[in-house]
Amino acid sequence: MAPRIASVLYGVIAIMTADLIVEPDRLKYAESTWGVLLIGLAMTITRIFVRVVTKEAEIGAHLRMKEYGAIVRDSLLVMLFPVITASLIVVAAFASTQWVFLLEIILYLSVAAVFVISFLSSYILDRDIWLALSRGIVWVSMTLVLVAVKKLV
Repeated sequence: MAPRIASVLYGVIAIMTADLIVEPDRLKYAESTWGVLLIGLAMTITRIFVRVVTKEAEIGAHLRMKEYGAIVRDSLLVMLFPVITASLIVVAAFASTQWVFLLEIILYLSVAAVFVISFLSSYILDRDIWLALSRGIVWVSMTLVLVAVKKLV
């Protein structure tokens, strides 16, 4: 379960980071949609590489094809948040949503996703709601540091 949770988190942080550097009205909706999916794909490939190298280093040997398949399957979850974000951009395009507003939605949706992922990953371990809430708050605080830095720049 942990590799799957980590995979989803890769996608969330990748999109959040991209959202922080995008300037409103500099991209078209179609470019943004494809860009979000490309970022997700790049992070999926990165996740696969990292998991393969880490696993091979742990066992001291190359992985079998079956193990590659499990890593690829789990790593595809990186695409979950980018696909949600791409869908949101498409809906926003049809609704003629202003870019400033759309970027804020994506940013705060990312922060909410970080909270949910961190909370659930902790809660699944030991069913301690207070520890899970603490983790969620700490992780969200760390992501809000990125937001604060963006606002200052």
